Amino acid sequence: MIEIKEYDNKYAEELSKIIIQNLLEVNSKDYGLEYVKQSAEKFTVEAIEKKFPKRAKVFVALEDGKVIGTAGIDKSLYNDDGEYYILTVFVDIAHHKQGIGKMLIGEIEKFANSIHAKKLVIPASITGCEFYHKLGYEYANGKKELNEEQMYIMEKYL
Repeated sequence: MIEIKEYDNKYAEELSKIIIQNLLEVNSKDYGLEYVKQSAEKFTVEAIEKKFPKRAKVFVALEDGKVIGTAGIDKSLYNDDGEYYILTVFVDIAHHKQGIGKMLIGEIEKFANSIHAKKLVIPASITGCEFYHKLGYEYANGKKELNEEQMYIMEKYL
């Protein structure tokens, strides 16, 4: 059975492994190995323990007590009018295409509604943009174009 819980630092080590594995095995196909190795440095156990507790909320998906995914939400740095960013959405590779990412985004959206967020923004990877599109996220300004960080900015109004 899958359960979604709030993040705790006891999950940091397992999350670090899941995130880095996804970056190296999945995202590297679109971004190249050097780029993802630099990104992976942002997700060491220590970096996660420091960064995740400061976010508005981070959820962890567990299967029989084992960490299998994560998704976080934080207030926008760019717009103070009810805009929030969905960050660090990753699911263990062995659990891809099983609805876990959808469950995590659902939990994020439920939380966003509870705090009266008006808009959710996702800096989506090349790999992930179609997943978010299926969940109702549209490309910012109606344009599917990569920004300077090679991400698609996607959004959904609540």
